[in-house]
Amino acid sequence: MTLMLNIVVGAHVIAGFVGLGAFWIPVFARKGGVLHKRFGAVYANCAYLVTGSAVIAATGRVVTYQSQGIAVADAPELYGFALFLGYLGLATFAAVRQSMRAVQTRHHPETLRTPFQLALAWFSIGGSVAVILFAVAFWSDASTILLALSPVAIFTGARMLNLMRNPGVEHMGWFYSHMGSMLGGGIAFHTAFAVFGLQRIWDYSFAGALGVLPWILPTLIGVPGIVLGTRYYRRKFGRGPVVAGA
Repeated sequence: MTLMLNIVVGAHVIAGFVGLGAFWIPVFARKGGVLHKRFGAVYANCAYLVTGSAVIAATGRVVTYQSQGIAVADAPELYGFALFLGYLGLATFAAVRQSMRAVQTRHHPETLRTPFQLALAWFSIGGSVAVILFAVAFWSDASTILLALSPVAIFTGARMLNLMRNPGVEHMGWFYSHMGSMLGGGIAFHTAFAVFGLQRIWDYSFAGALGVLPWILPTLIGVPGIVLGTRYYRRKFGRGPVVAGA
């Protein structure tokens, strides 16, 4: 189990670093251009690998703790961080999957609504609720972080449901969903990097309340970025009526 878990974690780290680099090229490249599409695909594939390995690693950690006789009540922070890893993987997958599907179905937005996509949206919201309940029921050093990041998947799931329930209503709605979801996945990527990756490259730490900064900083920057980006493109594209097949 330990060897397999180490292999999964290794694949997770490599895909995370590649995806982190690939994320920024579509952000600044011409939208719809070659670089945007190619590196967007690289980022999405890395995100899928990262999310799968995150869920496997989180499950492996829980199984390991159980096999060692460590109960949740004995070490809630260990289980809390395992839950956080799995939750972050779910939130990333939901966001990136929604982003890709929004583009693929832009000419026929009504086809975005599928049983899998609906289930994914509700799982995202359910994952957030589970994180909140765990953080409150088993209070530990991890609870503040879990509560601070729990709204991310609720936000993602709610946006997914709204677009599926109202397909094609908003002019360029697919684009706003694509952009917001990709940036939402980027928040998860950068959170994982700030917490797990960056601290291995540079040995640093924050004392006291600042200790939560690496956990919440990507969200504090990313969420306003999504809001401002959406406003910018709404002004650019205008709010004209929806054109069939546009």
